[in-house]
Amino acid sequence: MEVDAATRRFHLWFRGLRSLRRDLVSARWSDDPAQIAALVGRFVAHLESYCAARAELDPVWTLSAPWATPAERGAAYWLAGWRPTTLVHLLYTESGRRFEAQLPDLLLGVRSGNLGDLSPAQLARVDELQRRTVAEEDALSREMAQVQEGHGVEVVAAEEAGGGELDVSGLVRRVREVLDRADALRLRTMKTAVEILQPAQAAELLVAAADMEIGFREFGLKHGSGRDG
Repeated sequence: MEVDAATRRFHLWFRGLRSLRRDLVSARWSDDPAQIAALVGRFVAHLESYCAARAELDPVWTLSAPWATPAERGAAYWLAGWRPTTLVHLLYTESGRRFEAQLPDLLLGVRSGNLGDLSPAQLARVDELQRRTVAEEDALSREMAQVQEGHGVEVVAAEEAGGGELDVSGLVRRVREVLDRADALRLRTMKTAVEILQPAQAAELLVAAADMEIGFREFGLKHGSGRDG
């Protein structure tokens, strides 16, 4: 069944996420920026390949996400995945936490190069990313609400005289289009954030993103009735 194959694909992606997180944690203090940048690229490519695989799945399964736990679907999912702005919020949170911890060193002119050491130019670009992503999220949310309410869905003639029925295939196609654009926004937000940051900073952000995803999964498996994986 298609849903079984999709569930296996999710579990493979999730195990890959755990592995990439371990690699990033091990390498983020490396003196070789190229090594860190390569791992960051692998992390982004891992998400990109999963989004491409999801695009081939029935959008009904993608939206319902039967492989996810109730906690994941209820608290963490927006259009079948995490909100793109969540990544920006994580960036601000991790940056602020590190900035406070190393403020005495910063006042002495000691630079760490981590997320607590973002430059004014970087912060300006992150702010721009956040504003743009919020606007795109809102537009997608409104569009999905219109689809779910049946706006713009055609009624096709039925065989019975005077009867009619919704164009279900057209409705499913519109859901697919919204979900594809949501995945594209998630991926574009991650790529832009990585481009703004230095390799070690990007590694810290992606570790935090992986921790968030893994944390919701483990919480849901412990306290809910979700599938293991």
